[in-house]
Amino acid sequence: MLMESIAEVDHNEIEKRKETISRMWEYKKIDHIPIGVWIDDFSQYTLREQCEDGLKQFETMVNCANRCLRNLPDDYIPYVRIWPGYMTIATMFGMEIYWSDDPNQAPGTKGHIIEVMDDVYNLKMPDAKKDGLMPHNLKWLSYADKNLPKDVYIAGIDLGGPLNTAKDLLETNLLYTSFLDSPDAMHYLLKLVAELQRKCNEEIIRAVDGLQRLTCTDFDPIWAPLPYKGFVSDDVCSALSPDIFKIFSIPYNNMIFDGFDGGRLHNCGPNPSANLYHRHDIKRFGLNCSYKYSKDDIQVLKSVFSGKGIIEFNFDNGESADEILKGFEEIANVLSPDVIGMPVLFLNESWRDEDLRSIYADLRKISDDYAGAIEWTCE
Repeated sequence: MLMESIAEVDHNEIEKRKETISRMWEYKKIDHIPIGVWIDDFSQYTLREQCEDGLKQFETMVNCANRCLRNLPDDYIPYVRIWPGYMTIATMFGMEIYWSDDPNQAPGTKGHIIEVMDDVYNLKMPDAKKDGLMPHNLKWLSYADKNLPKDVYIAGIDLGGPLNTAKDLLETNLLYTSFLDSPDAMHYLLKLVAELQRKCNEEIIRAVDGLQRLTCTDFDPIWAPLPYKGFVSDDVCSALSPDIFKIFSIPYNNMIFDGFDGGRLHNCGPNPSANLYHRHDIKRFGLNCSYKYSKDDIQVLKSVFSGKGIIEFNFDNGESADEILKGFEEIANVLSPDVIGMPVLFLNESWRDEDLRSIYADLRKISDDYAGAIEWTCE
């Protein structure tokens, strides 16, 4: 049992931080915009070692959570992530995992299993408990649930989304030509994959003894309140026209969002279909994106999300402290007073404890002013 290795967690303090995020989702007045921190550490174990050995990954995640609990005075809601790679659903259809020579480079999939669209009709529905990486995922999700205090949350599995899985299964050119050349087969594939992902989500929730234990249903470690824990990745939509997005993304994303009053869509960016994001069948919509790839869309996103949604901007491309501060200032200046933009910092072991404290303190000054400028529509 590793429960003793997690730092003592102040339940009342965590509840206070959760209340701030809950109010943010509802556009109710808060004194600052929360600052998200996502920290990794590859100083002891490589990414490959952590992905392949659940105990090593768990140990690393606990150590990262302890660092954040020690150094961040507010906002941080402790979590662990179970992450074997992004390609769980592809492995459930029999695809092999590909690792490069660099053990700290994220894994992918080897080749493709669909070379012509008629092949999709030969696909069988995998078993959400037994196939591919799901047994690994469920084992370590359950382990985390049993070995962590209830105030430490668990991120869901990085399942991607229906189009992301299609990207893994199909030969690259075939993916983009099939929207026009083989729409029926593409719809068949996306429906199959979306149904499978829903089954996987059900098993993930069961493995941690309930949805309330998760930050959300997918990879985002930033805690979301019930009933807004839905999450779908759709990076492929960055390269699709709005018409294709409307026909081939929204219906199948909605299958994943079904049962949730709200949730987040992940697309690193750019966002050519931003004006259609709120066509999804959820009441509260959040976007999780990369600041680097979405910064040119901030003005458009402002018009789309005005008074009715949140945007998480990931600083996930090795930005320096100065670049993060400058980026958050731009977000606040452009989106005020209409839209909440939350910074999420992707950090690693190269950031010292004093660096964590310093960047949080500097961002908090911006965050306080930003919250003061927002027009809180539900007050």
